[in-house]
Amino acid sequence: MVQIWQMEAFPFGDPRLPHHVFPPKMMTPDELTKRAGTQIWKLNANDPVAMAARLTKLKLERVSFLNIPLFVHPILGLSILHNIEELFEESEEKLEMARLVIEGEAYYDVEDKN
Repeated sequence: MVQIWQMEAFPFGDPRLPHHVFPPKMMTPDELTKRAGTQIWKLNANDPVAMAARLTKLKLERVSFLNIPLFVHPILGLSILHNIEELFEESEEKLEMARLVIEGEAYYDVEDKN
């Protein structure tokens, strides 16, 4: 399940926390696409053949597709804890980036197009 919300303008504290504005302002995937150009695809992880076919189709449709696998364990957190600080650094990627979260949860900050 994907949850999208407006984030605090100047978050502080643990970057792994959601940092909602108060009161929380939730958004739909369509609103996020209009505001930031971000797209969300739902894949069926229970059907590996269909998931592989869908991922292959996405890679072929998008020439500049950067796929970085990210596995999140619900108890241990990120499987790449030694690189956790790197994930919280601001970056301006020119390529489209894809994240596939199979289990657990992850937060991504997305800025408006403006």
